[in-house]
Parts: sequence; structure tokens; C-alpha cells
Amino acid sequence: MSMGAILAAGSGINAMSTWLDTAAGNIANSNDAVPGGQPTYRTQEPVLATIPAAPGGATQGRGVAVAGIALGSSTGITAYEPGNPIANTQGMVSYPSVSLGGQMVDMLSSQVGYQANVNVVKSAYAAYQSLLSIP
Repeated sequence: MSMGAILAAGSGINAMSTWLDTAAGNIANSNDAVPGGQPTYRTQEPVLATIPAAPGGATQGRGVAVAGIALGSSTGITAYEPGNPIANTQGMVSYPSVSLGGQMVDMLSSQVGYQANVNVVKSAYAAYQSLLSIP
């Protein structure tokens, strides 16, 4: 009996968890101001890649892996805030260019993907259990 479905879904759970974590980190750092002209927080986005099939095995992949974390621009959005204590001598402050709407969509997408993979694990587990109970 192959555990391929559970392993593939487990890799999806890990990937969706990483995606959720990076989106949450981007939202948490969206208001981190720095003096104008300085590099700002860089948004993070996981780079997902399929796990290739084993040599001589099935033709499908074996799941998904996080191949790395892509970083966004550190340029940010500059605002004129002369009263801000961290403003530069020209009164400029830079904020990260984080799209809160986009990050919320990413969080919802990763949540749906996470739940879908959990359902696959539950279904595969139930199928394996029923196979084991056949007399």
C-alpha cells in the first residue's frame, strides 16, 4: 500500500503553512517606517516547486516544496512627514510597499489550500483504515 496521497498532501500542508506565514509577516511589517531614502522591509513570497517523480516510479510528481522565498523591492513608498521622529532632514519617511488587499487574498488562498490538503489526508487515512479492516 502506497502512502503517496498522504505524503503529497503533507507537502502541500507545509507549503501552504509557509505561504500563510509569509503573508502574515508582510502584513505585520506593512507599517514599519524608516527614514526617507533608506531601504524598507521587503515583502516575502514563497516560491513553490513540484517534487519530481521518483526514477522508475509514477509519472506524476510527489507533491510540492518551498524552493525559496522571493523578496520584493526595498524601495518602498516615501511620504512627507516632518513631525515623524524618524524622518530624515527633508522630513521624508519611507514605508514598505505592501498591498494589504493582496496579502489578505494570499492568506485566504493559503488557508483554502491548507484545508484542502488536510481533507486529502483525512480521506486517504479513512481509505487506508477501511482496507486494513477487510477480512
